[in-house]
Amino acid sequence: MNIGILGAGYVGLTTGICLATLKHKIIIYDKDLKKIAKIKNKNMPFYEQGLQNLLEETISNGCLRVTENINELVKNTDGCFICVGTPTNENNSIDLTQVMDATYSLAQSIENNKKSNYVIILRSTVIPTTTTQKILPYLREKLSRPFGLCVVPEFLREGQALEDFMSPDKIVIGSIDEKSKLFVEKIFEYFNNATLFLTNPETAELIKYTNNSFFSMLISFSNEIANIAETISGVDPFNVLKALISDKRITTNFNGTKIVPSLETYLIPGCGFGGSCFPKDVKAILNYAASKKIKTPILNAVIEINDERPQKIVSLAESILGSLQDKQISILGLTFKPNTDDMRSSPALEAIKLFQAKRAKIFAYDPMIRNDFVSDNKFLNFNLCKSIEECLTHSELAIIFTKWQEFKSIDSNLLKTHMKNPVLIDGRGFLDESKFEKNRYYKIGYVE
Repeated sequence: MNIGILGAGYVGLTTGICLATLKHKIIIYDKDLKKIAKIKNKNMPFYEQGLQNLLEETISNGCLRVTENINELVKNTDGCFICVGTPTNENNSIDLTQVMDATYSLAQSIENNKKSNYVIILRSTVIPTTTTQKILPYLREKLSRPFGLCVVPEFLREGQALEDFMSPDKIVIGSIDEKSKLFVEKIFEYFNNATLFLTNPETAELIKYTNNSFFSMLISFSNEIANIAETISGVDPFNVLKALISDKRITTNFNGTKIVPSLETYLIPGCGFGGSCFPKDVKAILNYAASKKIKTPILNAVIEINDERPQKIVSLAESILGSLQDKQISILGLTFKPNTDDMRSSPALEAIKLFQAKRAKIFAYDPMIRNDFVSDNKFLNFNLCKSIEECLTHSELAIIFTKWQEFKSIDSNLLKTHMKNPVLIDGRGFLDESKFEKNRYYKIGYVE
């Protein structure tokens, strides 16, 4: 099939590359000419496991190409995914500027090219009723020919996007008519093992928010348990939650084999969630609910608990060092999770701001982050290091924010070799504490 993608960001480019591997003919358009040039040269504008090789392959075999001209895209395709950003405004409401701009450009090109039955597929995350109350009326006003419209949300985890796309557990299609639904079903017909949810646009929109809100809730629930555990000497919240996960209502038994669900990765205390989706999407649905005068105490608590996590780290640092002024602190991990270069809403960056307000000296290291990545965060004014060792040198406290596999090598000897004061806060609780001396290793949520 001939399919367009509007937006070469994380969702758009991932969707385009993956569909191109299925031999669909994909054309991607983006207003960012630097990004388009980079993709044309077979270079990923962001890091995601496995996608670089597939980008090279699909561009080489002609299944994927990019363009700076939206008319070229529309002229040569029968439908197009809208995959642009939906950030939050200062009041936490959803910002639909990019979505509406994309809709306007697409509609204008469809009309100019006299295309009939062109299918517009909204993949951007938007609050319920956006499609039917904003996008659909606009398209009806601007288009003189029949068209199709669907909401097809994505469920891609950064760091595992390729796996999630190629082995989906569900495909959601919220369509306004039968032809649109059949068009999208044809695109995804390869994934016959996925559960197919055929519904209306409003339900599809809410499914996406429910997904992200639920997993955000699990993370904040875990951190609330950690907050309680901190008040009880000797209680390890990681063991508490492991015991919860072992419950047969969560971990099932099939033919004598225990099957632990993937949601266990969300039931772990830590520094809080970040990234491009969870924070903004929970805030957006909260804002939408408030506009309808719906009380949402659970989701309010999800954000409140998450927002306090960086301060928890800073408070623990103060309890160890006393005053933080002029103290050198090592931040290990800047991305919001491992296997990505995404620092959006990263707990580490929030903590750095708090540390700098205390006049601490910050040295940071992340395996994926280089100087060009932090150019937009110069106001943070931290020292970006090239290795763990460089980051630890002369430091008085080290803090792990990201569960990079590389950090598994950290032990007491490494700290003593490089640090002025060999003390570590394991903000993700994933190191072997037996490798550290007493009172030198602190795990978030645990007090001896």
